[in-house]
Amino acid sequence: MSRRLALLAAVITLAPGAAGAETLYDAIALAYQTNPSLRAQRETVRSADEGVVQARAGYGPQVSVNGQLGYQNAKVQYYPNGPALPTNAQTGSADLSATQPLYTTGSVSAQVRGAGADVLASREALRQAESQLLQQVITAYVDVRRDRETIRILKDEIVALNGEFDETKAKGRLGQVTRTDVAQSEARLLSAQAQLNLAQGRLNISNAEYLNAVGQSPGELAPEPDLPGLPATVEAAFEAADHNNPQLLQAIQTERSAREKVNQAKAAGGGTLSLKLDAAVGPAEPYLARQYDQSVTAALVFSKPLFTSGYNSSKVRQALDDDNHAQLAIEAARRGVVQLVAQAWDQLASTQSAFVIEERQVEVETVAVQGNRVEERVGQRSTIDLLNAELELANARLGLIQSRHDAYVARAGLLAAMGFLEARYQTPGVQLYDPAASMKRVEHRAPQPLTTLIAPVDHFLAPSTPPPHLSAPGAGSQTPADMPILTHPTDPPADPPR
Repeated sequence: MSRRLALLAAVITLAPGAAGAETLYDAIALAYQTNPSLRAQRETVRSADEGVVQARAGYGPQVSVNGQLGYQNAKVQYYPNGPALPTNAQTGSADLSATQPLYTTGSVSAQVRGAGADVLASREALRQAESQLLQQVITAYVDVRRDRETIRILKDEIVALNGEFDETKAKGRLGQVTRTDVAQSEARLLSAQAQLNLAQGRLNISNAEYLNAVGQSPGELAPEPDLPGLPATVEAAFEAADHNNPQLLQAIQTERSAREKVNQAKAAGGGTLSLKLDAAVGPAEPYLARQYDQSVTAALVFSKPLFTSGYNSSKVRQALDDDNHAQLAIEAARRGVVQLVAQAWDQLASTQSAFVIEERQVEVETVAVQGNRVEERVGQRSTIDLLNAELELANARLGLIQSRHDAYVARAGLLAAMGFLEARYQTPGVQLYDPAASMKRVEHRAPQPLTTLIAPVDHFLAPSTPPPHLSAPGAGSQTPADMPILTHPTDPPADPPR
């Protein structure tokens, strides 16, 4: 097992960079097109599209046919006290039945609206999956660049410490420094070598994360570009998240679907009216071959449950409980979004401030190392003073790299919380997946010619559950609760602030 793991690490580390993504845009575009998790979520959206088709089928006719062909062998007594004579006959019957719903007390219309809400919720889940993937790609990209830069700095430090150690050993042989100075110089060199080994291990991990997110090992990565869409104020960030965060919008659409299930449960107690046509062919008399009766029947059928032993009322209560749960999930999602925006904003502000300070610190530490090196050679500074100065410079350079990394990750996190970390904003020109195209392909495969006439009738006097009072401003920007049929995608989020 250890040999296999070592081989995998070697493949990840040494994979050729010619096929790797050269820029962050390339990495995002490749992941957007090939990542299996994102593609699986797209299949989930297409599955939800079929739910609308299935719900709309309730408006249309249902046609079925039943047929039977048999052979009978019996003894039949044709008159009292007469002999039983054997009778053989082939029998057959057929029945064609067609039912067209005319009114369902709003049950079908509630199903259609609920299925439309499920589609919109699945599209928001797709947006969330896309945002998470882009975060994963961006984090892996900057992780690889950070770890490579860390290794370069540590290698430079080891080269400098090797020179210091050789010089200190030579001075020790001449009696100019003590054995303590030599030991301290060697200890710093060994510490830097240990840090380099750890950094190489972190790079291997980052390479594996990049391979998982993007689909190929990283090559020579260009510096990461600016991420568009960052707001100027935290208030603008909160406002954008309220209207565009996919988790919040998914919770809103999920509640809408649950509310329509309440209407559907209430409609189960109402009456239904349908037109039924039957055409049948059957034997005229038993055991009489080739003699059939034919009939055609048309009827208006009204049905209404009178007593269900509490089943229907229990279904209504259950649906109401589910809707209450969905309403609380909206509030939970809203609080989570507020937390994400606040955390990302504070992390971005703190890391940017630290970055400015650490840039200045690197400049000062560089001057300090140069001065210590000169003064150590003329005897004004000790060996440990020089080693300490070089260590502080290396730590400052590593801290600067980490702050740059953290600030970039915080930008991506803030955009994700606002709902703007998507391919259409971050990779202009890439061919985008359109979830509405799938709906357009499937919604007309089973056309219902009478839908435009039946749907308004079915909606008339149908049960209605009022929408909840939502504190999130984004709740009011979604499609209305009485949307009869989903034919268009959800409105796209507003353009991100520049």
